[in-house]
Amino acid sequence: MRSEKILFYGYLILTSVECVIAQFVSNESIKLHDILKPSDTHRLFDTLQYSVEEQYSDSHLSFDVSTIYNYSEKPISIGKLNRKYRDILYEGDMAISYKQLSIIVNGSTEYRKAAKPRQREKKENGSDRVKRQAYLDQNYPATIWKNGVPFMFHESLNPIAKAAILKAIHFWYRETCIEFRPRTFQKEYLLFIGNDEGCWSTVGRDASQGKQVVSIGDGCEHFGVTSHELAHALGIFHEQSRFDRDDSVTFNPRVVEKDLLFNFAKISPRQMSTYGLPYDIGSVMHYTPTEFSIIPSIPTLTAIDTNLQQTMGQLEGPSFIDVYIMNQHYQCQDKCQTQAPCQNGGFTNSRNCKVCKCPTGFGGPFCQLISLSFSPFCGGLLNAEETSRRFDITIRQSTNTRSKTCVYHIKAPEGKKIIVDILRIDSKCIEGCYQDGLELKMKKDYRPVGYRFCCPESSRRKLISETNLVPFMVYSREDDFSVSFEYSFVSATARFDEETKTQDVLIENSDGVFVSDSSSSLLQKLGFRRHL
Repeated sequence: MRSEKILFYGYLILTSVECVIAQFVSNESIKLHDILKPSDTHRLFDTLQYSVEEQYSDSHLSFDVSTIYNYSEKPISIGKLNRKYRDILYEGDMAISYKQLSIIVNGSTEYRKAAKPRQREKKENGSDRVKRQAYLDQNYPATIWKNGVPFMFHESLNPIAKAAILKAIHFWYRETCIEFRPRTFQKEYLLFIGNDEGCWSTVGRDASQGKQVVSIGDGCEHFGVTSHELAHALGIFHEQSRFDRDDSVTFNPRVVEKDLLFNFAKISPRQMSTYGLPYDIGSVMHYTPTEFSIIPSIPTLTAIDTNLQQTMGQLEGPSFIDVYIMNQHYQCQDKCQTQAPCQNGGFTNSRNCKVCKCPTGFGGPFCQLISLSFSPFCGGLLNAEETSRRFDITIRQSTNTRSKTCVYHIKAPEGKKIIVDILRIDSKCIEGCYQDGLELKMKKDYRPVGYRFCCPESSRRKLISETNLVPFMVYSREDDFSVSFEYSFVSATARFDEETKTQDVLIENSDGVFVSDSSSSLLQKLGFRRHL
């Protein structure tokens, strides 16, 4: 194990300075049409298309106008980058073998036929089967890289693509128990190529293929994309493929070309597993809201909880749930004889069994603390009161630190709930809000990505929490970001009401953070006096 880690880090250094040993580089010309044949997949895609048409035959072109935003720009869309191959790629970026696709199609068809009786049973019994997402069929665990992942680079990869791939490899190595190593003589391995168009990957380990290809073509050289494609190669499907998708998002088939409806088929529980983890709209494995839409401004997927609409479609990188699923899928918990006493939804870190992996917003060895902010001049605990307090923060991109995140917790007395009234957001409106924004975790399950806001249209929005604790993050990675909101606590049964405003206090510092809060506890924590 130790020698493999040394080899991995040694290879990481060598590759980053373009000193790759020749045996680790392939010059074999490979393209998607060498792996998949349209004639093999079209018949199966037609079956899935029919399944989707039948399931959503009663759907009308309807959507909540509150889910349509005036985006100043949209993020990278893997589906658009792969437009050339969308007739043979499954769900826009998965190069699934005919055998794998046949199993998915058969399972999806059987599950659809049994769905209505099962839904009736769920209503009667108040329970349902385990929810699913990772690739777990009758061949599991043969579909995971149990003995590590040998990998090679194709000579066509440019330095930026290599760096993005290595960053993804290091991320999944650090966050899981999965081992990676440069390929030497192994017959089964991942080959990263850059000579073909688009970003696509095989799904899970497939011994029948031997060499499995991951394409990182032009436009795909970003960590969000490489971590997404590598997750496929490790065995993870898209989030919106889950059979329980309709509990979290609404699909609008009327804005999708008929021939592309197969990309919205739900996969049977026989082929996937989420290990009971909740649906995560903020997953890096989730479609963007307008994926495959023929009308760019109208989403194909809308969040049932409309406060989550701006969370959908981020390509910043894997979420906490993405990491949790991967750890479960590779049975990383079995590496530790004793599990750490994790709090707030955390789980044991298989690379250090004495500490936990924590949901965003939490830190400390057992996720019992507020996670650290980028600067000592922001972050901390805000105590809510019945009287409304106002909070203002501006993070400027005027210092050397590019990625800036300030982490706070709003806390109310036990048995109370917290109201947050967003007054103003000054930011670039980007689909997924993954560059700059505000994230609020208003639900009792802190594991999924919370409500993200970065669009000015989100102003004058009131939210109420499910518990007496609301973690929130204010982050700036590209441009200046500014937000103002009021917060207070109410009883569990109280309605929204007008709150009394108080005067503000300003903190200004050299880290480019300007914080204003009417709570003296925050200022005392930072060593400031209160000035009215």
